[in-house]
Amino acid sequence: MMKLDNDFRQDVDREFKQGDYVGRKLFNRIVVIVVLSVVIFGAIGFAYKKFAVDANREIFKHSTAYTETAANFLAKEYREYNQAETDVEKSAIMEYVIDRYPNLDLEDIENNDLKSFYRQCLQGGN
Repeated sequence: MMKLDNDFRQDVDREFKQGDYVGRKLFNRIVVIVVLSVVIFGAIGFAYKKFAVDANREIFKHSTAYTETAANFLAKEYREYNQAETDVEKSAIMEYVIDRYPNLDLEDIENNDLKSFYRQCLQGGN
């Protein structure tokens, strides 16, 4: 009977060790899968958000409100440029225009003087 108890105990211990080993391996794999999922879905979410923000920015840049605001700004700065007395003042105004609108699309602006002024600002006053 003692032999039976020892064999039974050894079998049970072996099964528990195997079950413990399988459980640890399964837990490790689940943790790795969860971490990778978080990283992958986080990257996808970040990329989607960046894409959505860029798309909304492009839509806004082609809106009437943006174009009118840019044209009003250019008209104001063009007027100040023409009233400036020194080359330093003119240069500062041109730099301000470029700082404010570094890549303005001139297709929607109808005033040729404003377009010419903006191009002159881009060229650095040449």
